Amino acid sequence: MIAEAINNVCAKAPTGIDKYADMLLGWVKYGVAAVIIAAGFISVGALVVGKLGSMSRAAQMGASGLIYSVLAAVGYVTIYGILNAIVGNC
Repeated sequence: MIAEAINNVCAKAPTGIDKYADMLLGWVKYGVAAVIIAAGFISVGALVVGKLGSMSRAAQMGASGLIYSVLAAVGYVTIYGILNAIVGNC
């Protein structure tokens, strides 16, 4: 009985603030996704330029950046899923 009550709790923004809270969360959500995507493209560009221009350090940085971009994307999806499980969708 207590577990059901805990599972049914849904976090809601105070009256009048929900529009701004949704807007802020939307900007953060899409802003982080845009940064991850941009970092991936920049890393691929550095990798290509480094390989074609015989600049091993640029290619190495591009490969590292690509790995970090993929890890950031996995972390983003994981954190979003965890927060969604805690707060819930109402």
